[in-house]
Amino acid sequence: MLGQTLRAVAQSMAGSDDDISWRVGIFALERLRPDPEGWLPPNVLWADYFCWCGEKDVRPLPVASFLKKFDEAAASLGVRKLRTGNTIAYARIALKPAA
Repeated sequence: MLGQTLRAVAQSMAGSDDDISWRVGIFALERLRPDPEGWLPPNVLWADYFCWCGEKDVRPLPVASFLKKFDEAAASLGVRKLRTGNTIAYARIALKPAA
């Protein structure tokens, strides 16, 4: 289910080479997995995205732009953005184990 949703999000974000925001969906498809107990802080999510971009030899979005695009996709992915005190994190998602 999450895989189908991730593919749909990636396709809906697809755009021209000038608009690289669609890569957020591809990143999510390749690097994230559902986890009912998962909790990813935005800085960890962006750091993995930055490394993923380096592996793909593509230019990453700035942090704020990446997080905005991820927020747009989060609801359709079943991911919730939560705040606990001063801490913000995405719930129900985790990074896939390194291959």
